[in-house]
Amino acid sequence: MAGRSSQFFFRGLKLCYSRAMKLSHLNALRALEATLRNGTFTAAAAELGVTVAAIGQQIRGLEEFLGVKLFERLPQGVRPTAVALAVAARLTEGFGQIEEVLGELRPAAGTDRLKVTMSHFMLDDWLAQRMPAFHQRYPRIEVSYEISVALVDLAKGDIDMAIRFSREAGHDFAAENLHGSAYFPVCTPAVAERFGLSPRTRDLTGVPLFQLYEVTTDPEWIGWSAIIDRHGLRCDSPGPLQQTGGFRVAIGGSGLVICGLTECYNDLLSGNLVAPLGPEYVIQSSYRYRLVWPARRSLNRPMRAFRDWIVAESRRFAAEVPAVLGVPLA
Repeated sequence: MAGRSSQFFFRGLKLCYSRAMKLSHLNALRALEATLRNGTFTAAAAELGVTVAAIGQQIRGLEEFLGVKLFERLPQGVRPTAVALAVAARLTEGFGQIEEVLGELRPAAGTDRLKVTMSHFMLDDWLAQRMPAFHQRYPRIEVSYEISVALVDLAKGDIDMAIRFSREAGHDFAAENLHGSAYFPVCTPAVAERFGLSPRTRDLTGVPLFQLYEVTTDPEWIGWSAIIDRHGLRCDSPGPLQQTGGFRVAIGGSGLVICGLTECYNDLLSGNLVAPLGPEYVIQSSYRYRLVWPARRSLNRPMRAFRDWIVAESRRFAAEVPAVLGVPLA
């Protein structure tokens, strides 16, 4: 039955071409594909950046043009017909091929450009110092950035890829896993010496303790109260002083600060900061960094080059971490 429905649908498409198929019909097919893949008009509208009413209008227009019914309208929503379900995979494949052709044409037109979105922490504290090596290897690829702590919609605009810190890549994304991360207390060497901080420390009384507000959604992150309980430490000081700029507080020599690896790694290497309590206080993150892009998009030359390069850089970084922290990243 599904095969006959599919034949009927594509016979209708052939009639479209004989009746001068318009761009609006292609847009309607895109709306159909997005609705079938996402399950609702609402989700399709959000992905395509249009209203739910516009999706419904495009679908109805396509039904009238093809002479077939694509969705059952029910009180609780819409349900795709057998005709629509029979062609869903081929529609997704077809739009994927269109994106692949566009990816092949961009280099041919001399547009070796790449735009990547990420947080400012990732760019400033990890990627920026490594990018000169990328540009030396790929001098014709121009890389630009969109800095955002929010999840930028890669289906819209001109952004090609994203570097994200999360538990998983997410729906409809292809990804390359990069390195993980960790959290641990850091301070300047002078603070460590002043308070006698070392892996043998069991009393933090009098030590100024700092942590960040809403530092991460990672469930593995814990604050000072949990760290003190976990390690059986004594601490008769007032509760930890919350600071939004905890990393800068650490550099300024104000006290002992819980920081993320990406933020403080360069200063650990340079000796500006130390992790005085040792590897037992390293909290492994359940999140990791990933390079992600839309699963339906074929990688063009700049995207492939950046993917291969950053994966190699991430592996090199992960191999260096044990010498600094005393433990490997999970």
